[in-house]
Amino acid sequence: MAEERGFRKWAPLMVLALALFIVVLDTTIINVSIRAIIHDLHSNLKAIQWVITGYSLVLAAFTITGGRLGDIFGRKRMFLVGAVIFGIGSLMASQAHSDSFLLFSVSLIEGGGAALMLPATASLLVSTYRGRDRAVAFGVYGAIAGAAATIGPILGGWLTTNYSWRWNYLINPIVVLVIFVGSTIVKEAQERTPHRPDLLSVILSACGLGGLVYGIIESSTYGWVKAKENYEILNQHFHLMGVSASSYAIVFGLIFLTLFLLRQAMLEDKGKVPLVSTGLLKNRDFSAGTTVLAVAVLGQFGLIFTLPIFLQGLLGKDAFHSGIATLPLSIAILIASPLAGVLAARRNVPQRYLIQLGLLLSVIGGVLLRTEVSVNATAVTFIPGMVCFGLGFGLVIAQLANLTLSAVSVEMAGEASGVNNTFRQIGTSMGQALIGALIISALTSQLTNDVAASNVLPPAVKPQVASQVTAAAQSLGTSSSVPRTVPAPIALEILRIKNDALVAGVKRGMEGVIVASALALLLSTALPKRAKAHEYGAE
Repeated sequence: MAEERGFRKWAPLMVLALALFIVVLDTTIINVSIRAIIHDLHSNLKAIQWVITGYSLVLAAFTITGGRLGDIFGRKRMFLVGAVIFGIGSLMASQAHSDSFLLFSVSLIEGGGAALMLPATASLLVSTYRGRDRAVAFGVYGAIAGAAATIGPILGGWLTTNYSWRWNYLINPIVVLVIFVGSTIVKEAQERTPHRPDLLSVILSACGLGGLVYGIIESSTYGWVKAKENYEILNQHFHLMGVSASSYAIVFGLIFLTLFLLRQAMLEDKGKVPLVSTGLLKNRDFSAGTTVLAVAVLGQFGLIFTLPIFLQGLLGKDAFHSGIATLPLSIAILIASPLAGVLAARRNVPQRYLIQLGLLLSVIGGVLLRTEVSVNATAVTFIPGMVCFGLGFGLVIAQLANLTLSAVSVEMAGEASGVNNTFRQIGTSMGQALIGALIISALTSQLTNDVAASNVLPPAVKPQVASQVTAAAQSLGTSSSVPRTVPAPIALEILRIKNDALVAGVKRGMEGVIVASALALLLSTALPKRAKAHEYGAE
């Protein structure tokens, strides 16, 4: 049988890359639409933070399970089932009229569909292409993932400003329809694995990750250790011995993750197939790579979450111009990624050195960005920091997957790729959760202190002003207008307090980005110097 060439040869790659594109796109597309969604749904920053984080969290918790289901029932079948679920979730999200329904649609339905689609795309590529063709396919695959993450804010901003934030989700069912039609040229992978995923392992990992993210996000409300207020659920209040509910959630999350690891070891001891092979986790080079990836991505998505808050909350930019303002970050990543490949291939520069250089540039970029955060800042003043951070992250992301996955055998490449993608999504969800919590906590604290210390505000109105300004700041300015009946000095004082609080919150968020990049740089010392030579296509 003659080898396929041209369009017929690469058409399956186009279909699978398009699926990857919309899955990754939805991790960033609504970041610049936060203010519009808050205003439309009468919500607040933390509620929309849950929507953004929940999608990545479900992806992190169920991607490996989705891959296992594909092994059992067929990769193409799970790919199509996932696409349908993803499209339904997107359609539901576009019609949401409350933040709780939006959270349910995006996180559980759309995220669940994405968790079936994402591992299937990689598996179908492996079964479709061989040798150097596979290397080319995965090169395009990686470039599409990077492009989707960077294009998201610009596309989301344009749709939100010119149409509605709801179009960020309405475009997905249209793309899913194109994928469904195009899937006729994608062949089913022949390999099947009879081993069903261990349900208890799935539950333990989901509860563990969920507990960590819940504790981090709710820390802005309940505090990290000492309870700032009693825990409330279903209109019931619990004292919890004065300890923050966040502490309990994080501890329970760590316990569940520990039980998950013990469960994997027990399954292997009994000769059964675990969800994650302990051999992978014991591989020092692989573990070092996935850990660095998670922490580096935490910093990147923390920054992507932080910048629109400042651009919209303080500078008053709409969604589209917020996306345009972050364009230097996107362009820098897209330039540095292929540059890293050229340096590694032609100049024979060890991948670890490129990754460490990239992380150092990310730290410097974070410091430059934090330095520029003030009430007098403009979008232009952020360009040097964004370019520096973007160039650094581009160097990191281009080489880290290759270095990490080369640490395992070709036979384990599929499972290793799934675990690597899971760690990427863990970093994404943790970045949005942790940096968001730092921002809201610092913002609220600054507001409280400034209102109490103000000599302009009458003591009798301070409690009311504190409540109103907090709502204004957490809605990114959508409720920041001051009634005309308020005397000018008091109106100016309220505006100053709101702006200073936003500055304090964004600075704290930038500090989190800097610490994450610096920690990733420290952890990178455990990476191998060079990627091991394996057959083309490990990823």
